[in-house]
Amino acid sequence: MKKIKKRSLRPTPALVVAFVALFAAMGGVGYSAVKLTPNSVKTKNLKPAAVTTNKIADGAVTTPKLAPDAVAPNAVNAMNAANAAKLGGAAPGECQTGWLKASLTVNTANIVQDIGTVNTVPGFDCASKAADAVTITHEAVGQYDVTFAGNDADIAISSSAGANAVTAATELEPGSFLVKTWRNSDATFTDGITFSLIAY
Repeated sequence: MKKIKKRSLRPTPALVVAFVALFAAMGGVGYSAVKLTPNSVKTKNLKPAAVTTNKIADGAVTTPKLAPDAVAPNAVNAMNAANAAKLGGAAPGECQTGWLKASLTVNTANIVQDIGTVNTVPGFDCASKAADAVTITHEAVGQYDVTFAGNDADIAISSSAGANAVTAATELEPGSFLVKTWRNSDATFTDGITFSLIAY
């Protein structure tokens, strides 16, 4: 009977090198993860744009951690506005460019008909909130001067109520208009007609 020689189970040099490389690679990662201490990563260790929004936990950035001059993107737009309290470049109470600047509806039968008498009437004047901002003066039969205090409106449209009533408005000066009222049947100027006026 032949004797079987025992073979030694020695690894080959290539296998040894492969295992060393494997353990070095594994050990290196494990070592770095274990070796990092809290607060050991500084700003200088981070590449630019390495920390993105999705890598920051919700609630991780609080107000005390923000720089004193930190501004939200939407707030920058408000800061760059000439004045956030203004609308269309005009402060509250001023007239907005391109908007309706004044209006009124008045029954001329209800105002003092004496020629030259100034009547204060309810209406809208974007330039003034004073109680007497809107006035109407009876200039002649069927002719009324409507004035909006401090207003620069230079275009107006008038309309009348009633089947036999017609009106027209003409600018006298900015914010002031001559409104004429007449009967449609015979084109005679007449008082006592209700009309509306809107000015731009």
